[in-house]
Amino acid sequence: MVLEVEQKIENTTLTITLKGVLDFSTMGSLDITGKLTDSISECVMDFSELEFIDSTGIGTILSVLHEASDCNSKVTFVGMSPMVEELFDTIGVFKIKKTLLKERG
Repeated sequence: MVLEVEQKIENTTLTITLKGVLDFSTMGSLDITGKLTDSISECVMDFSELEFIDSTGIGTILSVLHEASDCNSKVTFVGMSPMVEELFDTIGVFKIKKTLLKERG
């Protein structure tokens, strides 16, 4: 199984595009250590090409949220399939995101 991670910084936005499978065997591919700094105000995570995610992959996404919280960065999820969106809702990722990043609404 393969996960391709594309990271692009434009101005103060880091865009992370996930392509493939995010699970135990590929979670190391999503390493943003040192990418989220105080100079990055927003991290956009693009799931449009994500084929599969398991609980380990979700744990990796939660690590990104914690990193963003430490840097006071906003995180935006885009391109989520209905299945991934439902999974994130069921597990509580959206609530954790809202709490960690002090989002309104």
